[in-house]
Amino acid sequence: MSLEAQSQPQPQPPSETQTEAPGDPQAQPPKQNKQLTLFVDFHIQPDQIEAFKAAHRPVWAACAAEPECLLFDVFHDAQDPAHFRFVEVWAADRAWFEACQLTKPYYAALWERSRPTWRREVVIEYFEREGEGH
Repeated sequence: MSLEAQSQPQPQPPSETQTEAPGDPQAQPPKQNKQLTLFVDFHIQPDQIEAFKAAHRPVWAACAAEPECLLFDVFHDAQDPAHFRFVEVWAADRAWFEACQLTKPYYAALWERSRPTWRREVVIEYFEREGEGH
């Protein structure tokens, strides 16, 4: 049997700009090498650290498992163990993140359980990758 007879047509990847409608849970970010990095700071009441972690652990795992999530890590300040910083890197831009990721159902339950542990409001910083690094 010849090699030509054994070959079958291969599926073609989606175009560079193909996406679904915003808010669609199955939506994929545009494939344009976009990356969004979030720095999320939480200041927790010192006696609520374990309650904070218990509220967040399921969401940490869910976020890390998302196909667009390139990195999700949790840090705390050695000088202030009740200060946590999440570092998240997503293969998308801020518009996609806010329309598609932040609307996932696991966030609603999280905020109800997490907010009572806070000393102050959460601070979220968004940075979009320039692509000039190595």
